[in-house]
Amino acid sequence: MSSTENAASGYPITTATARHLERPLFGHVIDGEVVASLDGATMDVIDPATGAPVAVAAAGSAADADRAVRSARAAFDDGRWRFLAPLEKERRLRRLSSLLAERGDEFAELDVIDAGLLRMYTGFIVQFAIDGIDYYSGWPSKLNGSIPPVAHDLAVYQTREPIGVVGLISPWNGPTAVFAMAVAAISAGNSVVLKPAEQTPMTAVLMAELAIEAGIPPGVFNVLQGAGEVVGAELVTHPGVDAISFTGSVATGSAIQAAAAPQVKRVSLELGGKSPFIIFPDADLETAAQTAMAGVWGASGQVCTCGTRVLVHESIHDKVVDMVVGASRDMRIGSGFDPESQMGPLVSAEQLERVQGYVSIGREEGAELALGGGRFGDTGFFHEPTVFTSVRNDMRIAQEEIFGPVMAILPFASEEEAYAIANDTRYGLAAGVWTNDLSRAHRASRALRAGTVWVNTYQMVYPTVPYGGVKQSGHGRTLGAASLDDLTQIKSVWMRVGE
Repeated sequence: MSSTENAASGYPITTATARHLERPLFGHVIDGEVVASLDGATMDVIDPATGAPVAVAAAGSAADADRAVRSARAAFDDGRWRFLAPLEKERRLRRLSSLLAERGDEFAELDVIDAGLLRMYTGFIVQFAIDGIDYYSGWPSKLNGSIPPVAHDLAVYQTREPIGVVGLISPWNGPTAVFAMAVAAISAGNSVVLKPAEQTPMTAVLMAELAIEAGIPPGVFNVLQGAGEVVGAELVTHPGVDAISFTGSVATGSAIQAAAAPQVKRVSLELGGKSPFIIFPDADLETAAQTAMAGVWGASGQVCTCGTRVLVHESIHDKVVDMVVGASRDMRIGSGFDPESQMGPLVSAEQLERVQGYVSIGREEGAELALGGGRFGDTGFFHEPTVFTSVRNDMRIAQEEIFGPVMAILPFASEEEAYAIANDTRYGLAAGVWTNDLSRAHRASRALRAGTVWVNTYQMVYPTVPYGGVKQSGHGRTLGAASLDDLTQIKSVWMRVGE
C-alpha cells in the first residue's frame, strides 16, 4: 500500500479528498490544464503530523515559470476576461464561491494534511475564502472612474484599469485563504500566477480547477509549483509580470523588493510581525488570558499576527502567568483530525528545528522557561506550548518572529511604558489591547504603531476591512476596498472640446 493510500485510509476524510490524494501529481495549472514540469521534476508533499510523504507535486523550473507567465500574459492581452461585461464577471465569480462552498470539506481536509492545521481551523479558513470571494465578486461593476474639474475648454475622465499580470507568492499557514487574495486580483481584471508555498501545494490545484469550472477563462488563473528561490524568483524578475504580492519573511520580502526594483515593478508585501498583546489591570483577566493563549497556540503559533509578546501590568503579572501556564500545561497536542486536539504540528522539520533553536536562544539570554520548551512526541513535527517569563524586550525571543508556539511574557509599570515596549520592534502588523477603560482604549489605538489594533478581541478579520502592516511588516493592504488600490491603476484621458 502506498503512503498516499495510508493517509487516505488513516484519516476521517471524505471519499472526494481520498481521491485527490490518489492523484499521480499535483502539477502546475497552465491554460486550464494540470501539467507536469517540463523537466519532469517532482517534490514530495509531507504530512506534518507524521513526517511521511502523502502525495507528489511538480517542482517547477524557470522554464515552467516562463510558460505560466506567457499564458497569463496572453489571457490579459487578448481581453478574454478583462473585457468581459462586468455583470458577467460577477456571475462567474459568485459561481466560484458556490463551488467552493459545495466542496469546502475537500479544501479543509487537504489543508489539514498539507499544513498540519486543526480541522476546526481549516473550516474557518475555507469560510474566510468563501466570504472573500463573495465580497470581491461584487466589485467588477463598481470599479468606477471619475471626472475631475479642469478648464472649461477641456474635458478629462479617469478610468480605473487592471495592472496586468499579478504574481501572487503565498505562505503555507492558510493555503485555502489565498483563494480570496487571488480572486481580489481577478475581480479587478488582472490575470494571476499563483505560486503556493512548496510545503502546501495541494489546494492551489483545486482552486484553479474550480475557477475553470466557474467560467474563469483559461490562463486567467495559473498555478506554478516549486521552490521560492527558483520559480518565485523567476516571477519577481520576469518582464511579463507587472506586479508582485508576497506574504512571508522580512528577509525574503526585502530581497523581492530589491529584485523587482530594476523593472520598477509594483510590489505589495505582508511580512509578518511580533505583535504585542497588552493586558491592563482593569481587563477581564480570564478572557484576556484565554485569548492570549488562543492567539499564540492557534495554528501552533504559525500566524503572522500571533500575539507572542504578552505585555502584562506588573500588578497582575504573576496572576496572568499562573493562568496561562496552568491552562496550557495539559493541552492536547495531536493530529488536526483528532477533535480533541488543541494544537497541531508545525509545518515542517525545518520549522520545528527553528523553534527549538529559539527556545535555546531564550534560555541562553536568561529568560525563564515557565512551560514547555521541547519537542512533543517522536513522530511528526510537534512542539510543546512554550512560555518564557523574565523576558526583556531587547532579547531575541522578544524581537524576532519565531513562527511557533512560543510566548514571551513581559511586565510593564505604566501605560506609557507599555506603549514604548510595544512599539520597540521593527514590526508593526498588529496589536491587542485589553482594558475596560474606553479612554485608554482610544489612547492605545492612537499610540500603537500597527496596521491593526484589536481591543478586547483578537485576530478578527473580515473581507470588508483592510489588513496589512507598517514599518518592516510591509506595505500595501489586502482585503477591503483599499486592496484594490494595489491591484488597479488610474488612467487619465484628456480631450479638448473647444469654445
